[in-house]
Amino acid sequence: MKRLDLIKLINEKPYVKNNLNKGMHGVVMNETSSGIAVLFFNPHNIGEYAIVNVKRQDIVLEKEKLPPEIQEEMLSRLDNIMSRARDYIAPIAINNYDTVELTVEAERYARHGIHKGDIGCVIDNDAVGNYIEVDFSGVDEDGNYYGGCIGVDIKDLKVIE
Repeated sequence: MKRLDLIKLINEKPYVKNNLNKGMHGVVMNETSSGIAVLFFNPHNIGEYAIVNVKRQDIVLEKEKLPPEIQEEMLSRLDNIMSRARDYIAPIAINNYDTVELTVEAERYARHGIHKGDIGCVIDNDAVGNYIEVDFSGVDEDGNYYGGCIGVDIKDLKVIE
């Protein structure tokens, strides 16, 4: 296997501690003396990734190839990618339909009428850059609709139910 080949994980057991699952796809970063360093993207948090050293027998080479422009971009950013990598896929501790409370007062939420202490419902526990969609809407005592759905940083939320 060579750098930037696409692979699929076929044996998850040795990588439970890394939160990898059978069938996950990855990109070969390089070959090491103890295996192959593979970049796996977090399927539940777009933008998050891990580089895990795997054994050759635990992966299979995919027929597909990355387009040349993607390969060039990855190679140009390789040092940055490697330096920011974890060795595990971080699970998201919030689930669909959890009731959550906003724990911070911040302009990025206030401009949408959402403030510290507001209660919402998680719409989707898949995140983009650590932001998940939360519905803070409701009907007040006068029958008026308020709030809306916005992306909220996971660290700014506390699960209350």
